Amino acid sequence: MEERKTDRGFWKKLFDFSFSSFVTLDIIKILYILAVAFLGIVALAILFGGAVGGSAGFLLALIFATIWFLLNVIWVRVGLELIIVIFKIWENTSFLAGRLKEREGEEGGQSH
Repeated sequence: MEERKTDRGFWKKLFDFSFSSFVTLDIIKILYILAVAFLGIVALAILFGGAVGGSAGFLLALIFATIWFLLNVIWVRVGLELIIVIFKIWENTSFLAGRLKEREGEEGGQSH
């Protein structure tokens, strides 16, 4: 498949008010890193909150924070991958539509 990269910079894409190019695929990795970091901080807060309740509270908080963190990382990952899939479907659909128009143009120009 032909690679369709735009040579527009991030800032030009960010302030493109016609939305002819998208920044989502450029920043998706950063969003994932920020989400995992935020979830890690919240999990640590849960852990420290459980430590106040003594050793039993710490153990329960450790189990809960670990499970909570992993489940939320999975949800964030699946959500971001879904966004990527939607953009890839859009890219491929527009590519195929362009190819179809080219093909129709070639066939329309030929005499039968």
